[in-house]
Amino acid sequence: MPRSLARGDYRLLMAIESASRANSWYRVLVDCQSGQLSCDCPSWTFRQGAGSAGAGRSCKHTHIAQLLVNPAGEVNAQNAGLVVERAGGAAAENNRLVQATRRQWPGLGGRWSFEQRTSPIDGQLYHFVLLRLTTGNGTTATGLVAFARSFHPTTESMVAGVAGWAGYAIAAEVARAAGYALAGQPPEHFTATRRAATAGRLGLADILRVGDQVNLGDGYTPVQRAENTLRLFLGESLYAQLERQHFLDVSSVCYASEKRVYRVRRDPAKRRERRVRVFTDGRYVRDLCIVRGQDVPEADHWLTVWLSLISDEERALSVVGPHNIFPPHSDDYYEREEETIPAVWRSNVA
Repeated sequence: MPRSLARGDYRLLMAIESASRANSWYRVLVDCQSGQLSCDCPSWTFRQGAGSAGAGRSCKHTHIAQLLVNPAGEVNAQNAGLVVERAGGAAAENNRLVQATRRQWPGLGGRWSFEQRTSPIDGQLYHFVLLRLTTGNGTTATGLVAFARSFHPTTESMVAGVAGWAGYAIAAEVARAAGYALAGQPPEHFTATRRAATAGRLGLADILRVGDQVNLGDGYTPVQRAENTLRLFLGESLYAQLERQHFLDVSSVCYASEKRVYRVRRDPAKRRERRVRVFTDGRYVRDLCIVRGQDVPEADHWLTVWLSLISDEERALSVVGPHNIFPPHSDDYYEREEETIPAVWRSNVA
């Protein structure tokens, strides 16, 4: 168990790099119930005289985080020093860091913006990168990463950290807003390059795709990396549910009046895509064929479809033309697959 995750329901607020060790990261987490901040660094972990739940503990990283969070719990970078660059719209989407994050998490849809600032922390210059996504489904999510400037003097050197930490935090916030509280739990530390995971434990280094590189020197194939991404992001409980029943349900935002539910199905053999089953007020009415736009692993495609529906439903449906709509049971290739688990529409918790 990570040191700052003893008990409770946490979300990742910020990842901040160690000033003394390149690509060694501390996670600043916030307890979703109490608002209490925690950190992985020794100063927070071993501070004496603090309660077991972290009450009264602090460190320089949680002090910084407190400056960047408004009363509503939202991240605002205005207290993170001097502005280096900020952009929204097309300018943001053309930014290298945003592009890398979208490549890592291609299902996330909406309007992107970013802000970069620099500020000293205990005499060390830090570079802050804040990404913000306003999804088509109405959620605003942020990811914040603080780099030690001595280790990351260029934009390219920050690609892996932003795509990993900021992208993960944004995807997790989108999933939480859509009602999947078990998805996107804060991952453990990672370095941009390291050996493959041992003893079945996964971290961000086991899922990162840096640019278009296929071989990152860690022994993973693209198929293995995609499965690691899916398992790490869903979490053991939700991933086990998907493995057991071979689908997860997504409640519609755009068609809430008809209580539409999308059943995002997965091939038990993990080789081919399955058509999404659509339910209206509990009735199975049609299939949607959302095919892979490029040659990507099956797990990547499944996660992309799922994230697309929970982040920007209209964008996800925009690829479905009349020729992609089929009657029920249209891809029951070998035998008729009846629905035995009710599809229940639930309003989003955002």
